[in-house]
Parts: sequence; structure tokens; C-alpha cells
Amino acid sequence: MNEQNVAESPASEYLEYRDQVAAAVADLPHSKALAEALIMNRNVLHLVYPDDVTGVKGIQVREGHGPKSLDNDAIDTHFHAYLHTVINPQIRSGILTDGTHPGDYDDRKLRWSGAGVAGFWFRHQDIFTLEVGLTSYPRYRLDLDRHPLAALKLIKRGLERYHDPYAYFARGIGVAVVPLTTDGSVYIGERSAHVDYPGVLNFVAGLATFSANVEEINFYQDAQRELWEEVGVAMTLDERNTQFIGMSGNPLTGEVDLVFVVQTQMCDRYFQSGQWQEHSRLVRIGNKTEAEALLEQGRLPGAKEPKSLMFSSRFGLEYLVQKYW
Repeated sequence: MNEQNVAESPASEYLEYRDQVAAAVADLPHSKALAEALIMNRNVLHLVYPDDVTGVKGIQVREGHGPKSLDNDAIDTHFHAYLHTVINPQIRSGILTDGTHPGDYDDRKLRWSGAGVAGFWFRHQDIFTLEVGLTSYPRYRLDLDRHPLAALKLIKRGLERYHDPYAYFARGIGVAVVPLTTDGSVYIGERSAHVDYPGVLNFVAGLATFSANVEEINFYQDAQRELWEEVGVAMTLDERNTQFIGMSGNPLTGEVDLVFVVQTQMCDRYFQSGQWQEHSRLVRIGNKTEAEALLEQGRLPGAKEPKSLMFSSRFGLEYLVQKYW
């Protein structure tokens, strides 16, 4: 293969855009973390760390912005303007559903808003405040299904036009829950074939719930709901049993999860005995050695083949290795 063909090959083009993006984000906060994730081909980008949120007892949100138009149409992306001019017309036309009819899924989703590698957040005393915009599930799926090279091109476009790598991304916000058993273990699931990220190892997780009134958005309730829906654990999450440990995301999709560690009242036997809605199986991680093998090699206890690990689950396991085991 001659030099021209090498330069025109997809792999070569990907490396070219990767290096361009890494250089273009150099003056942004968290730029080093994003550049390293891209150069090292990592699917994880930690953005808010446990030390940033130690002692946090509440999470609030403020109104932010939705994603820019992929066609560069002039739109008002502010929370309520985006709802009325972009989302609601798609609901009326049947492109989206809003969950008001029995059996309908609510396609309206929350987005981490704020220009930069990390969206906007701040902490005042024991309250963590997050800026959120509005997006939709189909827009979120576009990010998940986009080819890595196309994602890099879109990141570069956002940097050039808005100084924001994720200006064109849905940047969906989810919650991830690491449930501790009374025996001191955690159980990680292998995602079922019919859900997002099939086959990937993940703790309890799901997209956050939209409300037009941002004061009603409650990530603790979302985490509580996911615990019940995915592993049948019914409990009220509060400061006695739940620790918010930070936020982690994917550098090429822009999506992020708020990560919680929850002390349940369930023993190991409970997690070994059931069938689970979104996981084909649950696997016990009982100590630091097993957690490190999964983090470093992608290997579950007793398994020979490595598995892919969800970004927020990696974040949660790293926390347990450092703070728990």
C-alpha cells in the first residue's frame, strides 16, 4: 500500500482527527483527561471525582441548554425554548412519545449542559448543583451508534464553532448505582441482548427522568427506581445508606452518569437467586483482588475471556478499591 492510500485509510484518518481534537482541547478544563482517553483509546472519562463531592447531601439542577442542530439550523437551545420549539413539535407529529399514554416510553431526556469537556457544575457547602438541558432518546441513540471517526469529526466541529467538544451531542445524563450487600460484596451484571450496551458489564443504571420543572428532577429517586426495576431492591435512598461519588462518561458519546454507592439490606444469597430484567446474569465481586482483576484485565472471577466494562461501573469499582476494600 502506497503512502497516499495509507493517508486515506479509515485508520489513518481516525488518528489524524484524534490528534487534531487532542490539540484543540488543550486550553479547556479537563482537556488532559479527554486527550489521554482518546490517545489511549479508553471508553471512560472521569469528570467529577469523589473528593469533589465528599459530604454532599443533596443534588440540585438549574436550567441549561440542549444540543445544537446537526444541520446547523438556528435554534434556541435554552431548556424551555428547546422543549417548545424542538421537542414538543416532534411529540405532536409522533416522532417522539412523552409517556402520557399507557405503554408509551418518555423520549424526553436530560442533558449535561455547559460548554467544555465537563458540563457545568458547582458545589456550595453540602449541595451539588448541575446544569441540565433537554434532549431526546433518539438523539442519545445517534451518539451511541455513531462511528468513532464520525464522533471525532463532530467533536472537532463543536470545538471550531462553539469551543465546546460536545455542542452537537445529546450528552444524556444517567444514574449508576453500585449496590453493596450485607456480606460486603457487589454484584455486576452482564447486560441483556434487548437493552442498550448488550453484553457489557454494568451495575444498576438508567437514564435520568425528565421534568419540565427542574425543581422536580431528583437523581436520588432515579437511582432508587433503577434499584427496584433492575434488581428488585425496594428502599429509600438517603444520606445514611447512599453516597454520591461523582460523575463519569464516555469521551466519544458524551454521555455521563451520576454514580452512587448504596448499602442495601440484601445479602449475597438474594443476588444469587433471581432472574433480572436487564441482565442475563449477575456476578459477585467480593474483594479488592477480584475488583482489580476486572479493572485491569476485564476478567470476572473464574472467567477466561475479558469483558467490556461500562464507564460508570469502572468508576464505582475504582472507588471501592480505594475506599472500601
